[in-house]
Amino acid sequence: MKPDKAEKLLVWILRTAGAVCALAIVPMLMPTAWAQAAHAAIGLGELPGKPIVVYLVRSMSAMCALYGGLLLLLAGDVHRYRRVITFQAVAILTVATCGSILMHHLPVLGNYILIDGAVCWLYCLPTLWLQTRLKKE
Repeated sequence: MKPDKAEKLLVWILRTAGAVCALAIVPMLMPTAWAQAAHAAIGLGELPGKPIVVYLVRSMSAMCALYGGLLLLLAGDVHRYRRVITFQAVAILTVATCGSILMHHLPVLGNYILIDGAVCWLYCLPTLWLQTRLKKE
């Protein structure tokens, strides 16, 4: 693959993943009742309204939105941020793999964890590969 095409594809992947992750701002801000309804709608039963659960749901959504913002920032200059792009891709692959191994057995939720891990692999591996095709600066 030509370096220019690799760069454009890498930018597109980072922007797409960043935009999707940034959407996590919605569950961070939505009413708790909506989160409880969504939890029940996907077959996970009742979401406890305990303060720790609400905190974890909102803080995880905030972290995902923050990560999306980081990806959008990194897409702005893939040459300058090459090392950070590599670090985040390897880190996400590691966390996604460990999470899938440790939590895939959970009833119902395990399937969602496996899907989440697979999605991480689907954008992090191409990210790492495309970086090897960029022009050396």
